[in-house]
Amino acid sequence: MAKKRNMTRNQNCDGSSSSSWKRFNDGVAPWSDLDHNLLFLVMMQLGVIDFLAFSGVCKKWRSLALGNKKIFMASRPPMLMSISDPSYKKKECKCCLEDFEGRKFKTILPHAAGRICVGLTCGYLILFGGETKDFWLVNLITRHELHFPCFPYNASSDVARIRGILVFSPSVSGWVFVVLRKFSRQIWFSIAGTRAWNRISSTSLAIDLHAFKGKIYTVNIRCRLCEMRLTPEPKLTLLQTKNLPQPGFLFPEFVNLGEKLYVIDRGLKDSYTVHELDFEEMKWVSSEISELGVDHRALYKRDGYFLGTVDTSRKRRCLPSYIWYFPNDCLNVNRLDE
Repeated sequence: MAKKRNMTRNQNCDGSSSSSWKRFNDGVAPWSDLDHNLLFLVMMQLGVIDFLAFSGVCKKWRSLALGNKKIFMASRPPMLMSISDPSYKKKECKCCLEDFEGRKFKTILPHAAGRICVGLTCGYLILFGGETKDFWLVNLITRHELHFPCFPYNASSDVARIRGILVFSPSVSGWVFVVLRKFSRQIWFSIAGTRAWNRISSTSLAIDLHAFKGKIYTVNIRCRLCEMRLTPEPKLTLLQTKNLPQPGFLFPEFVNLGEKLYVIDRGLKDSYTVHELDFEEMKWVSSEISELGVDHRALYKRDGYFLGTVDTSRKRRCLPSYIWYFPNDCLNVNRLDE
């Protein structure tokens, strides 16, 4: 009878030194010799946190993980993210990610001292400095960081109104951070590395902005849609749309699912009104959340808006109860068509 083939893990599982295996019996093989297809199936059963550990085991596993990172992340459901009490004191700020199976991943946020998380974009946490008034963007999965200088507008008085998105501009070959303070007529953007802000004025009070299929859109309280362009000259262009929702939305917010763009208005008692924008006919089409086939909480919280309260005993602190984090967003790049 053939020997039963056992597999064991060795510190040198990339196989870089064949002599190290001479200590083992002939019937023993390293984990790195595991069949590629079988290893892929095992990897796809992991949670996000285990996947990160998997990619650090050896060269072969890391190569497999990096080569299939987009496929893996796209298959993962949203995770519940919580942040320790955001503080303006000099102390550590911790972030916890938890998947649907209860597995948790905790990490210390860099540059978090004296800052508060005001949202998410492309997997980056947006950290705003209460005193410095600058922004640090930190990607929880890739650990990539971006810094943007002191914001010229007084946003610290109501940080809950800050809305930011990160895009990549081919014309400048760099990252651009676009910031809107809700219910204002000013939209600001900064190119990474330039330490400067530029401003675009709007004729109406903008409520939300969103990057979708290479373009940046803004929406106002009446569901009026504008397209924002950064080149050749920064400007906002009003788009003519039909079937405007009546009465107008109170707090319209963008959501895109796949190839479709929606605007959601959250009313009283957690009621939601949803309209899809039909780009072929440039008209708004009424929809139902139940028709979208997703959890309405994840849909509404797609960019990390807070379902929390403001602690009035501590000045300028928002206390989020939870934030939805979408793992696939950490690899998405809002690349502009210019």
